[in-house]
Amino acid sequence: MIVKALWARLGMATLLPVTLVTMTLTPIFTSHLDNQIDSKRLATEAILTSEYDKLLQGMNESFNQILAISEYPMLRRFLESQVASQPPERDTETQQDWRQLESLFETLLTHFGRYTRMAVIDSHGQEWVNTTQALLLPRPRVIDHDANPAFQRAMALKPRDLYISSPRLGATREDGSPARPVIDIAAPIFDHQGERLGVLLFTLDWSRITASLSRVSLEEGARVLMVDAQGRSLLPEGDGGVKDRFGHSLASEWPAIWATMAPNQQGVITLEEHLLGLRTHDIRTHHYRSQAVTIVSDAETQPWHLGILTPRPSLMSQLIKTPTQLLAIVLVYLLSVAFGIFWVLNEHRLRGLRQRALAFSRKAYQYAGEVQDLYEHAPCGYHSLDSDGRVIKINLTELDWLGYRGDEVIGKRYYRDFVTAETRAAFDAAFHQVLGQGKEGSAECELLRRDGSHLPVAIKATAHVTEDGFQYSRAMVFDLSERKNLEMRLERQALTDPLTGLGNRRYLENQAAMEIARAERNGAPLALIAIDLDHFKRINDAHGHDVGDLVLQSFANTAQQQLRAGDVLCRMGGEEFVVLLPDTSRDQALLIAQRLREAIAATPVEVGHLAPESGTLAYSASLGVTLVSAGEKTLRPAIKRADQGLYAAKEAGRNRVEWEEA
Repeated sequence: MIVKALWARLGMATLLPVTLVTMTLTPIFTSHLDNQIDSKRLATEAILTSEYDKLLQGMNESFNQILAISEYPMLRRFLESQVASQPPERDTETQQDWRQLESLFETLLTHFGRYTRMAVIDSHGQEWVNTTQALLLPRPRVIDHDANPAFQRAMALKPRDLYISSPRLGATREDGSPARPVIDIAAPIFDHQGERLGVLLFTLDWSRITASLSRVSLEEGARVLMVDAQGRSLLPEGDGGVKDRFGHSLASEWPAIWATMAPNQQGVITLEEHLLGLRTHDIRTHHYRSQAVTIVSDAETQPWHLGILTPRPSLMSQLIKTPTQLLAIVLVYLLSVAFGIFWVLNEHRLRGLRQRALAFSRKAYQYAGEVQDLYEHAPCGYHSLDSDGRVIKINLTELDWLGYRGDEVIGKRYYRDFVTAETRAAFDAAFHQVLGQGKEGSAECELLRRDGSHLPVAIKATAHVTEDGFQYSRAMVFDLSERKNLEMRLERQALTDPLTGLGNRRYLENQAAMEIARAERNGAPLALIAIDLDHFKRINDAHGHDVGDLVLQSFANTAQQQLRAGDVLCRMGGEEFVVLLPDTSRDQALLIAQRLREAIAATPVEVGHLAPESGTLAYSASLGVTLVSAGEKTLRPAIKRADQGLYAAKEAGRNRVEWEEA
């Protein structure tokens, strides 16, 4: 009986401590494991969002660049010269445009590094400029591009539309190294009348666009995935993984992962052994950050799926990483069984819990410090607003942009006070979207700095909502200064005649719309003068195009000196010019035209050794004058009338001013 009771107590002394220890440690490790999973889930989502934004930024920069270049007047003029039957004297100007285009493309190829090829193709499929091939004489070098899918697709597009091919392997390089993946971007080119001139084709080095994905710092066993709608890998060759090689099928090599990625749009999904963070991007519909109207791509390859696959934390993996914890557990069990006394086991368990809690606290404090430092010194601005729009949190980056200290802003200032009056409506609309059902909004606006200067930014905000409702908004702010400066430079180039520095036809149309609207509001007259230089073809034939260019530049300088500050002088093309005269009656317009005609006739052009003995060349101009009639929404009728007056002046012997009644 005593032996049986002893064995019973020994059994209880063994089973009870083991049971108590197991019941105590299970919720602790379960909670710790849940925290590890949540932490890894947040880290995966943050990395994925960052890499997704970088990928879109790189692609949208290229989209906007090709759209801007496709509207260059020089490019249009060059293609128009290939379509039209040009006289021999235009060969020099065409060759000059050709050389300038090649120089521009070589500069872009060298400066940006992401392009492997830039080509200009006319509407017949003939390639006239190609930066990847050495110049071959005699020019032009013409290559048939009718079989090129990018060319064929782009020829069916409208202005400011783009065709984007799916990533493919380019040609094998001359040194025998493997071909790099590339994508083709093609934009149609139109003249000012909407006639299709050809296609601008850029080929991008896909490995440059996705370089950031290849450099993502991930833990062992994690990998970045990027596949198209068919499950084919879009990433360049990996450095050891065979399942992510370019073009290989994730659907066949990793069917379970593909089955999860294909139907889901975004988020972090928990699998049996992994966590899968993913984002889906359809380039045809999600291009709102670019300037393209419509993007066309291969339907069977869209959308693209971007994912980060990381091992899911498990209890065993956590114990293997921390052998001291595993050893402590074994010791607890051994001590509890050996002594069989509950208070020893309980004391040991409490001591272990305190140590682990302290370690967790230190890690949490360290992690919080790193996150805070990342928040404060991020390359973009971060801020949080309450429901009234008052700033409740803002990082140092954005404070430095604004020129304020945190104690001057947090809890004291409304964010919209930093938004300029001109862009405040866009900010208010986005903030109301965050407060509404959408819970997110974005806007481009300008911030007013302390020194009075303006900072163009893009703001993307989301709402933090709990069971109690809206708590605060969280927003990222991106500095758009560099992009805005580039847009302004490109816009100035698109509106200016490069030879004379005057506004071009597009500039005249923009100014005319404003002046016609102003004239309708004020009831003031609006006059128009059409000008054509007399015998300009003779000048080019007799003295060459260099002298002709000097005559055009001299005319522009003389005319600007005679015109008033509000008058608009533009070059329509060749030797044809137009002057728009706001608040000018018939008599005033005729006086201005006569004064301008006399000044031109009295101001010979200094051409030096390029002309006869005197070193100067006299020339004259014929002018047609009319008024823009009430009710006319564009300048076209007035230009037609002024041209009729101009033709009458030509017929009457040139160097005259003729009035054409509206």
